[in-house]
Amino acid sequence: MENQPTPNRTPLTPEVVSAILRDPDSPLYPSRITVFCDDCGTEATGEYMVSAEQNSLERLEVARAHLRAQGWQCDRSGDYCPEHKAQNDACPGVGEYGHGLTGTTVHVGCCPASR
Repeated sequence: MENQPTPNRTPLTPEVVSAILRDPDSPLYPSRITVFCDDCGTEATGEYMVSAEQNSLERLEVARAHLRAQGWQCDRSGDYCPEHKAQNDACPGVGEYGHGLTGTTVHVGCCPASR
């Protein structure tokens, strides 16, 4: 993945998006991506500039990186809105691999990530 442009992880103005779309050499294009809270189903939908070279997981990570900056928990244990991230953060059963994941600390049902 050498020499690939890094997709923008912040919202772009309509003018910037228009300029990117008019540039025939730009591999970036706007994509609407929705991430759901794994506990309550809250939706976070946004428009992100992604690259044609990215696979679907890489494009999803562009949205997740933006949501983490907005207070979401997006990691191996799942995607959680700020409310459920706070519940996960308060959980005493965080194992070495994170909330609800196999590790040395066993917990079931005590936080959104372990349900």
